Amino acid sequence: MSFFPSDWDDEEGFDGNVEELVKEFESQRREDFSPRELLEIFRYYSLNQIQTNEEKRALNLMKTVLEAGLDQFPYIPVFAIHMAEVLIREKNYRLARKYLAQATEYNAFEPSLYFVESLILSLEGRKAKAIEAMNKGLELAGNDEESLEDFLELLIFYGQFELAIPVLDRALQNGSDVGYILEKWLTGNLEKEQVTHLVPLLEKMVDDDPFSEDAWFLLGTAYLELENHEKALLAFDYAVTINENFLEAWIGYLESEYETEKYTDFIAHFLEQQLRFSPGALDELQGLYAWSLYETDKITEARQVYREILKKAPQDSESWYSMGLTFHYEQNYPAAVPYLERAYELNVTEPDYGIVLAAAYFGASENDKWAALYAVIIELHPEAEEAWLDYGVALYETGDTDKSLETTQLGLKQNPNSHKLMYRLSALCYLTGQQAAAEYLLETALSVNAEDHAQMFIFAPELKKAGSLLRIIARYINPEI
Repeated sequence: MSFFPSDWDDEEGFDGNVEELVKEFESQRREDFSPRELLEIFRYYSLNQIQTNEEKRALNLMKTVLEAGLDQFPYIPVFAIHMAEVLIREKNYRLARKYLAQATEYNAFEPSLYFVESLILSLEGRKAKAIEAMNKGLELAGNDEESLEDFLELLIFYGQFELAIPVLDRALQNGSDVGYILEKWLTGNLEKEQVTHLVPLLEKMVDDDPFSEDAWFLLGTAYLELENHEKALLAFDYAVTINENFLEAWIGYLESEYETEKYTDFIAHFLEQQLRFSPGALDELQGLYAWSLYETDKITEARQVYREILKKAPQDSESWYSMGLTFHYEQNYPAAVPYLERAYELNVTEPDYGIVLAAAYFGASENDKWAALYAVIIELHPEAEEAWLDYGVALYETGDTDKSLETTQLGLKQNPNSHKLMYRLSALCYLTGQQAAAEYLLETALSVNAEDHAQMFIFAPELKKAGSLLRIIARYINPEI
């Protein structure tokens, strides 16, 4: 646990036995420890004990060793910086600032102290003061790449992206290579909201050097993560235009092309790049290539590619599933079932696999199998509205109207905001003579999502003649009438 990655970079290294050093400290077998020894003890607690279930104890031990450092060496700012780090973790911002202020009395020209103060003020919501402290830190840091890079990473770690922009700007002006920092965080399983906040930083990198394939690649990666595939495609296009041998950028480009449903272009570019790169370099895109063939009506070729994939990777559940879909969409359910079964066996936690397999069982008139599978799916995945919808259809189509109604009601109870289930239940109520309930449910569904009302007619086309329902729909779709 450390604000500053560079704090761990020590050319001298430490030759002593850290565990023995820790035992000495905890047993108080001696009074004097050097600054280096105290830092090693702190690092031991940070890197080893913070990962255990004794987090509170570890934090207290870290504070104990840092207090020793502050008492003996108040003129060394690293102890105050790390103490602030621990206190920020505890959200004790006031005390953290107190330690920094004390350290500043001894080190008025140490930029890191102002940088950490800026972070704390920002976390407290005191943005103007935070910017003031940050500007002081930037002034003192000057062209010190290490300080700027550390502070940039610190701000990203704590989600203070707005403050990070001027720091990044200064680093770029100094010619610092900070792309590795953004790349590390971008590929570190960030939440989508955090990736959204990274985008302005990445755009600034592109603006600083529009001929940097790495900057465009990182921007494309962010947009791909955000599922903004059109912008991702544009960014990756710049990257591969600048460097046509940039394999990772080509993979991102092809994936974006696929996601934007440019299947013909994807096929052409995929085959072109297969010739450019070494055999196997684009293997991870083989599944997308196969489905692109299917989408362009090259069904035989698509299935052949899937067979080749499965021969090499028999545990690839997604390819088993997709192969099954090529038959399922043709309503060739007996042919689809074996592939879908294999996909489901390999990954029973994926609800879509089970839902489509159950639908294939229904299409193949394997009644015992679809009923049993739907029961399992809705128990394991009660949030999967498609499972409830499909199960209800299967029951209705096989004449079990009462159970269809009951199942759809239960599905709506599990997913109270599902307008699809509201429309379905409204249709079932009307078909079973419960007109008042049908009208109430229809109004509720329309208030949630009026645009999707047509699906109830797909389920029950005869409702297009139900005047009372049509009048209710008209009030939401054509309110001027």
